[in-house]
Amino acid sequence: MTTTDQTAFYVSTKGKDSWSGRLAAPNADGTDGPFASLDKARDAMRASDIDTTYVRGGTYRLDHTLTLDSRDNGHSFAAYKSETPVLSGGERVQGFTKEANGLYSAKLSSANGLDLSIGGVRQHAAQTGDFNPADPATSGWHALKAGTSGASKTSFNFSSGDIPSTLKAHDALVVQTFDTERLKDDISSVKTIDQYHHTVTLDDAASYALRSGGTYRVMNDASLIRDAGEFGWRASDGKLVVKPVHADSFQSDGVVVARLGTLIKTTNASNLTFEGLTFSDARYDGSALSMQGGHGNAIGGNHFVNVGTAVSLDGTDDSRIAGNRMEHLGANGVSMIHAADGNRIYANSMTHIGEISKGGAGIGGIGSSNTVISHNDITDAPRYGVSMKEWDDGQLNRNNIVEFNRIHHVGQETADGGGIEMLGRSGKAMGSVIRGNEVIDTGGLATDGKGAWLSDHKGWGISLDDLTSGVVVRDNFVKGFSWGGIYVHGGDDNLLENNFGVASNASDAFIRLEWVPKAGAEARPQDNTVIHNLAAGETTISQYWKLLSPGALTMDGNLAANGRGYGAHDAVFNPGFTDSAHGDYSLKDHAAALSVGIHDLSWSSMGVSGYHSVASLPEFWDHAA
Repeated sequence: MTTTDQTAFYVSTKGKDSWSGRLAAPNADGTDGPFASLDKARDAMRASDIDTTYVRGGTYRLDHTLTLDSRDNGHSFAAYKSETPVLSGGERVQGFTKEANGLYSAKLSSANGLDLSIGGVRQHAAQTGDFNPADPATSGWHALKAGTSGASKTSFNFSSGDIPSTLKAHDALVVQTFDTERLKDDISSVKTIDQYHHTVTLDDAASYALRSGGTYRVMNDASLIRDAGEFGWRASDGKLVVKPVHADSFQSDGVVVARLGTLIKTTNASNLTFEGLTFSDARYDGSALSMQGGHGNAIGGNHFVNVGTAVSLDGTDDSRIAGNRMEHLGANGVSMIHAADGNRIYANSMTHIGEISKGGAGIGGIGSSNTVISHNDITDAPRYGVSMKEWDDGQLNRNNIVEFNRIHHVGQETADGGGIEMLGRSGKAMGSVIRGNEVIDTGGLATDGKGAWLSDHKGWGISLDDLTSGVVVRDNFVKGFSWGGIYVHGGDDNLLENNFGVASNASDAFIRLEWVPKAGAEARPQDNTVIHNLAAGETTISQYWKLLSPGALTMDGNLAANGRGYGAHDAVFNPGFTDSAHGDYSLKDHAAALSVGIHDLSWSSMGVSGYHSVASLPEFWDHAA
């Protein structure tokens, strides 16, 4: 006889919503057992005193978003024991017909978008240019031209032959565009293609006017498929066409077309817990877990894969996002907007961010304060590792802490991005702290007016952009940056202290202070303090410090491994790295740098592995580890 559980509900792929949901598995005579859906478990918790649902392993294909609100306060959805429940927002497609040249096609009820996976591996939408997965940053893009009336946000001109004459606009055809600075990409439906005037018209306006030399690619038409791993929509017969890498097994592996943008959405719900779940197969333009309002929520030990943005917080306060694994994201890792304040984002692993939309971040916030972003590993992103922005006085960032994160290989497909950015257009003191982070390889990519690639272009390590003021930048390690390791752009009263910087090129300054001419005389940086920083180079460096109208400045007591100093008490000698030839920039026990007031960095505290305060983590840490 099976005893019903009075403390939790259960959901299983073997369940039925007509059952009680009180059993972890169906009983012997098949008359009772777990629920089949999260919706039923939600409703059952609302109608009872039970506040926990355990989800059994298996794949749950959702045809609609699970919605939660204040009636669900205090409720928990967690993986059952060590099992792996997968919440999928995708349509599984089978029954493909073999065609010529390694192509397969299948009828769909509606056109696919840009998110498609085979065997759990994200595929690439076919495009006008020849895409090379080994060079995702520059391959496959065409240079665009401004129209005869000048740069426009809604149209551009193209060169003859770049777009096949047979390609016509249809409901799945999109174009991705970048202006020359590649600050932000936009993806829009193609409204028209005029082959006579060589003009593409967009359904939606781009963020920036498209000047000559910007780049574009038209995507998602079956006629554009070249290589294995690509797909496209064939409007003539309403079929998805794929060219699988492994033709003998791709149907059994599963072709999944993402349909939902959001798998779970909460509105004004508080003290929720999501633990040990896998979120997958969601569109790049949505958030797998979207929270609006509420507070005190816990998101831990989950896996987000092949989704757009993993977690978005819209005005959601005092919540924890910890110990999650986020990978192959179409857009962002964690996004915060509309005064999402007091949140803690820590010990998460984020990799392969922005695989479709290129302008986001591993962790990004606009107008969010009192946030702690710590001990995260963030790698492989086209723009930012961490970005905290305020565009005006109505979106102020205050008292944020970005500490002990390990950020590698970001800023690879855009310019003016990089490892850690704070943007403070208000010019008011932020009171924020950036400390103890390791930031390596921050790229920087743009194009000139003719569409030629500009590499190592504004790939900042740590950027205090556009009047950012009142920030402490201390004890960070930056290496592999372009133009500047630590950049102060027009802000006042910032402290840069005891940071280590390793420049790769003679033209790249470790510390760069610069005014913002377009913002007027008050955008000249004032009263910044740059002390006890350590600069070295992988090659002969002509200058570690670049000061462009820096205003009043305290800059002294810094150490350069070679080259030259700036202040009266700056020093130039070998600092005493442990083994810089093999990437170990820690200081020896009796390193010369210690004699001039520089201390070693807390290397063992950086990244997920550096998070030692297990006792302060919520219960889901054991699952996440």
